[in-house]
Amino acid sequence: MSVDVVKKAKKLVEETVVGHLATAEGGQPRVRPIAMKWVGEHELWFATHAASRKVDQIKADAAVEVCFTDPAWNHVRVSGTASTTQANVARKKLFELIPDLEKHFDGPTDPKCLLVKVAIKRLEHMGVGAADYAVHEFS
Repeated sequence: MSVDVVKKAKKLVEETVVGHLATAEGGQPRVRPIAMKWVGEHELWFATHAASRKVDQIKADAAVEVCFTDPAWNHVRVSGTASTTQANVARKKLFELIPDLEKHFDGPTDPKCLLVKVAIKRLEHMGVGAADYAVHEFS
């Protein structure tokens, strides 16, 4: 069952691309849509402006959750820990995965571009008609 949860979650993330990232600020949830990619075994990557409020929120509390939903209402909740980097190799890879980033930044070496990696700790998948989430925990 657990491997099935990961496969279904990864497929849904890859097909929907845009997830809703939740951070916290002053005890208040902050949610926004973000284009993301699943990278490797259990990471989500996205780019953001280095001066974004979400960067400050992640630095203050790295625990995040991302929700992806397809048009049929199957959905995945991803819980994890976010970290930031400006490593050019990683940013170049993300620009290859999400070409539309060129609309927002002057290429992968743009100093305003910050890569955020979410190390996935828990996946929850709920298919249409399911009574509860199928869960997978990464160790």
